[in-house]
Amino acid sequence: MLACLTLGSHYWFSWPGFLAESAMNLKVKNVVCTLIAGSCLGVLPAQQGGRGPVQTWWAAKTKGGVYVPPNKPLTKLADLKANHAGQSNWTEVVVKDPEDEAYYNSAAPGTKFARRMHPDTGTLIVVVDGVMNFDIAGQDPIAARRGSIVNILRTTPYAYEVSGDKPALWVQICPTNFKTVYPADGPPPPATPGAEIVKVSFPSSPPAYAAPNIPHWNLFEAAKSEATGYRALQDHLFANPIYGYADPNDPQNPNRGNPAATGKGGGRGRGGANAGPFNPNSIFGHMHPGPAEWWIVQSGQITGRFENAGEFVAGEGDILYAAPMTWHQMGFKGPGLSCRLALGGYNFINMNNTAGQ
Repeated sequence: MLACLTLGSHYWFSWPGFLAESAMNLKVKNVVCTLIAGSCLGVLPAQQGGRGPVQTWWAAKTKGGVYVPPNKPLTKLADLKANHAGQSNWTEVVVKDPEDEAYYNSAAPGTKFARRMHPDTGTLIVVVDGVMNFDIAGQDPIAARRGSIVNILRTTPYAYEVSGDKPALWVQICPTNFKTVYPADGPPPPATPGAEIVKVSFPSSPPAYAAPNIPHWNLFEAAKSEATGYRALQDHLFANPIYGYADPNDPQNPNRGNPAATGKGGGRGRGGANAGPFNPNSIFGHMHPGPAEWWIVQSGQITGRFENAGEFVAGEGDILYAAPMTWHQMGFKGPGLSCRLALGGYNFINMNNTAGQ
């Protein structure tokens, strides 16, 4: 499944899907930050993400902690494996909301995924285990493995296969209502229920990667150089690896003893371990203006506190999900390097709680 796209090329396409328009993409955001005359109640001295001084606003907040299946606070990889016991090749939907769809996948060595393309949207592939080889138009071959993020831009043909000596596990993330086309010089893809396979043609050319987007990034290689920041920022797709140590004096922490250090391991820092009693029905942490935020644990353990849901501990390969408009607070846990790959439809603003102010 793959699409070699050139000017005037022909592709197989599912006709009903071509016409479909997702109602979710037309939704009105249910959070409106309402400016009221003189509504700036105060200015805090802190800075956030280089976006300027923090200000205080009124916001319309709906009930947090509302989960619509398949979304849930914690999806454990062990449970997915149990659901597919005895199978090497399987796919399960783990996230589906107005912004993104995510599919957990497993495939045996030697499994090949033929050339395809997403004409209007990009896709991210996060490798949890095993080895996957990618052929992306205009890029050098990529050997992705545990800790890798493969970032494929819109209108970019790609193919991939599983290699090595064990099944690969990966999560593929696409904007909701994404479409896939396949080169018409190959066989047509199987029709899906209610769909008709037709040939279409359109001009296309893979776009160039622009910062912060890069084709491939690996956590464990980056940790050696302390590289931080967004690794993907496309329309309805972002990926931001947040990694560090629950204990700033962890023997593996190269910044131990240096609380002023930025990047991973600089003291507790961003995403430091949660502490103290927790009441999920209280106001705590922060929320985002509308969409959900979710995380794939790439290393170690991560804690997630979610409004009206509780506190959860996730290990490598697990998924944590904060439903829209949910107060939440994340943290590192246990020894060694911990990393949560933050995902969602946008480069979020953190709307911090002002309880007690």
